This record gives sequence, structure tokens and C-alpha cells, in this order.
Amino acid sequence: MDTNEKMALIAELLELEVSDFTPETKLEELEEWDSLAAISYVVMMDEHFGVTANPNDIRNFKTIRDILDSMK
Repeated sequence: MDTNEKMALIAELLELEVSDFTPETKLEELEEWDSLAAISYVVMMDEHFGVTANPNDIRNFKTIRDILDSMK
């Protein structure tokens, strides 16, 4: 999966357009990044990557890049 596809998944997760953020966007600047989005991230990781997300990792996310880097 390439970066554009991952950005599209994040946009869907946050209910935003891909043009609304960049990899450098800080999550604290996005109202959409909340506890519900974090839960949705866990589900997305399981469905698309077959990975169980680590809650400690999610708490340490600071930017969109952190989410992208977790999508392996």
C-alpha cells in the first residue's frame, strides 16, 4: 500500500478530505482526532493490515506521519 492509499484511509478515518492535512499535521490541531477516531484506527489496522494496534503507541502519536509509519 502506498502513501496516497494510506492518506486516503486516514482521511476516511477522520472524515476529512486528503487535502485537509499533510503528514506533518499535528494531531492536536485536528478536532477529528479524538477517542472515537483512535478506536476507529484500531479497527482499521485490524481490517486493512491484520495488526492489533497497541494503545500505548496510539497515545504517543503526535502527527499524521506517526499514523502513516504505523501502517505496515
